Amino acid sequence: MRCQEKARTLTASREDGIVALEFVILFPLILILLVGIMEFGHLFYVRHTLTNASREGARAAVMFHSPASERMSWAQDQATTAVNNYLNNKLPGVTWTVPTPVVSGSTTGSTVQVTVTATNAALILGEIITDFKTISVSAQTTMKME
Repeated sequence: MRCQEKARTLTASREDGIVALEFVILFPLILILLVGIMEFGHLFYVRHTLTNASREGARAAVMFHSPASERMSWAQDQATTAVNNYLNNKLPGVTWTVPTPVVSGSTTGSTVQVTVTATNAALILGEIITDFKTISVSAQTTMKME
């Protein structure tokens, strides 16, 4: 009987550090997985917000409220203002640009194309890995003038 107890004690003492070793090996993998999920979720949120902003800008541009001679410049101004108002305080830390909206003409049925691009959209990885700071996300909406 004593021999069995001694063998059990030796086996148990050899496995004392296994849990710590498994934790050391698996923790970085789990951490990378969690950071990746958070980063993907944030980029998805940024893309969704930019899509909504471009829709708001296009909708503001197609609603005609000025003389036909000023319609193209009016539409561009309305789109840019609407996008900036929509994105104000929605994307902290993310810089966005609204290139001049493309207006195909000044008549009803002409199209307005609004593009919004966000740079440095990475949340966590941009602070750790500099290449991720260059990630840009964009959204584009085209609507016909009313």
